Amino acid sequence: MKGIIQWMSTAMILVGLSGCVTEVHEYRTRISTPKITVENDSSPGFHFRTVASPLPDAEQQDNSRFAQRKDYGRLDPALIPVAGVVPQFEPYSRIGNGDYEVFGQPYKVWRDIEQYSEEGTASWYGPGFHGRLTSNGEVYDQYAISAAHKNLPIPCYVRVTNKENGRSLIVRINDRGPFHDNRILDLSFGAAQRLGIVGQGVAQVRLDLVHPPRPANADQIIAKSQAKTIQLLATDSASRAREEASRLSQKFGTPITIVNANQMYRLHMGPMAPQQADVMLTVVRDAGLRQAYFVY
Repeated sequence: MKGIIQWMSTAMILVGLSGCVTEVHEYRTRISTPKITVENDSSPGFHFRTVASPLPDAEQQDNSRFAQRKDYGRLDPALIPVAGVVPQFEPYSRIGNGDYEVFGQPYKVWRDIEQYSEEGTASWYGPGFHGRLTSNGEVYDQYAISAAHKNLPIPCYVRVTNKENGRSLIVRINDRGPFHDNRILDLSFGAAQRLGIVGQGVAQVRLDLVHPPRPANADQIIAKSQAKTIQLLATDSASRAREEASRLSQKFGTPITIVNANQMYRLHMGPMAPQQADVMLTVVRDAGLRQAYFVY
């Protein structure tokens, strides 16, 4: 009888521990960061790079930026930085900084703005756009501290203060939006989580433009940023991407990078100096890749 009681006690403890392990696993899955990997391939002349992995299907059901926001749980307060990103000098992106039109509404980009402060409503966007390209050609990471603005040049930095709870955070602007309900800012999920607005979806905020100091080598940084990259083709087949990358690398005598963003494989050549890139784009198109173009 004593042995049976000991056996039952041990079983109950194991069941309890099993429940605890399951709960921890689920929590870690909710706050996991995007997958970033680099694979070394035996085929010469090209690189295969995964820049962001898609979220589980359950988190991609609604791709509308204007849909009702979802609360993905609370982060451990000890893991939440209070200062946001550190502003650093960056040249403006070559794409995403021209005047544009959305839903028939024209928008101006404030390329030479020196001072900017505004108060209004901020929202957030995440799962439906995770792994997709932002307006300046970067891959959107919903866990990063970033935001979308309709008019500010990109990239730039803005201090966001939640007027409802006093939290403040510096975010990096790298996308366009929001185009809904007179909102002035669309925060990434990571930024919204830290500012405490994920659950309610929107909040009243104050925005203040932040200018990082200009370094001594600013001119060199700007010149490097003017390098160009050519996209040769895109496919949803990883095997075809590898075959084409190997073939085109041998054909043109230059390395090719395969960029996997959300299971779409893009073949990139470069970056190259602007004049060299202009010549190479002509060569590539004359060789039959008429769809090739500069991505950045």
